[in-house]
Amino acid sequence: MKYHQVHRSRRCSTRSRVNACAPFPLSSRSAAPYNALMKRWRDLLASVGRLFRRRSVGGSAKASRSETGPYVNRIVSDAILLNEIPSPTEREAARTHYVLQRLGELGYPEASLDDFGNVTAVVPARENTEEHVLLFADIRCEDYSPIESMTRLEPDRVRGRGIAETSVSTAALMVLAEYLARNEIQYERPVVLLFTSFDPGERDTQPLEHFLQRWKDNVRFAAHVRGLELGHVEERPLGTCKLSVTVHAEEPAAAGKEPVASAIWVLASIASRLGSIRWDTQNNTFLNMSRLEAGVGFGWYASEGVLELEVFSPSAATLDIARKAVEATIASTAQETGASVDIAVKAFLPAGDAQINQGLAAIVKGVYERLRIKARPVSLPGYASFLNSFGIPAITLGVTTGAKTYAEEFIYVRPIEVGFRQLLAFLDDSAGWRGETRS
Repeated sequence: MKYHQVHRSRRCSTRSRVNACAPFPLSSRSAAPYNALMKRWRDLLASVGRLFRRRSVGGSAKASRSETGPYVNRIVSDAILLNEIPSPTEREAARTHYVLQRLGELGYPEASLDDFGNVTAVVPARENTEEHVLLFADIRCEDYSPIESMTRLEPDRVRGRGIAETSVSTAALMVLAEYLARNEIQYERPVVLLFTSFDPGERDTQPLEHFLQRWKDNVRFAAHVRGLELGHVEERPLGTCKLSVTVHAEEPAAAGKEPVASAIWVLASIASRLGSIRWDTQNNTFLNMSRLEAGVGFGWYASEGVLELEVFSPSAATLDIARKAVEATIASTAQETGASVDIAVKAFLPAGDAQINQGLAAIVKGVYERLRIKARPVSLPGYASFLNSFGIPAITLGVTTGAKTYAEEFIYVRPIEVGFRQLLAFLDDSAGWRGETRS
């Protein structure tokens, strides 16, 4: 495929390196934010290094701790810096330019940015082949906040909205690119490192879709690098339909009397009815109510509210039937209470193909056993399901552990090293894997 090549001078001095190696010309004034960013990166690297010198790591891998330690330090510092870059933006320009600049500095002067916002770097293979291995991370963060995405580095963890969702996985993939380049590691197939964004709720074709439309015949298998899923094994990739329900209840003053139900009452009734439905005889289809929000507090009538929910199923037909049943239940409940509702499909992911992913799952289980990572079988919707729809076997690899809750989001620092070694071990073990027959 043809890509727009981004040329950088290798003669950059230390002082002018940021300006000369940027993906677009920078004046001295516009280069100031980048210089400040890189200064903070060096300070963070020193702080993170002090944390890792005090740790010990169990397990075994072809890459020793002495080899991976300095790289793991940079995963944390890069994640912190990336987390504070605004997102989402138009084609994720702010984050893609940062990633492109870092890749140029890490040994990939021919890293490219296409017209859709995909940043790619290719690790060449030992021999010529049309088959590629794809490792990708999503750089988009829907939860970005100028205040809450400011990170806090603590002795055992890093806090900040977005750090677990996308930042640590993107940083891990960047540092993996550096490790492979610096150690001149090549595999049987070229490895494509992709930094992209994907919103299944958008009607327009997403950057990841554009990439797969061009590369689907050249990708043998793929791994999605995520933040918190260290130890997860996807045995049954589910399909999902995400719905958003907006309720409008009549104000008391407008009605001239007390209305039958407020938005809170309507949403509670909808949730109660949906929770009592059995979707199929095998109980493989289920519902998750991910958010319910209405009212502003005492003294204010709750005239509007929002309910967000997800339907999961391993069967495309059952998923469609369940979606229609959910919509019908919501409409009938609203009619009974006298409220009006708007139902919108926010996202849809097809059910995955567990058969073509079996070989990759077996490889991941072997890596976990060797590195003493506790394996946890899961059945979840995700990017593996989406890649399966293109006939590409796929698996998800987590980088660390932590939590993403209503009140906070954080990652633990200690597991990142074994998570990084996991990525290297996966590439080693899957080098000659031929995969299942594509559906």
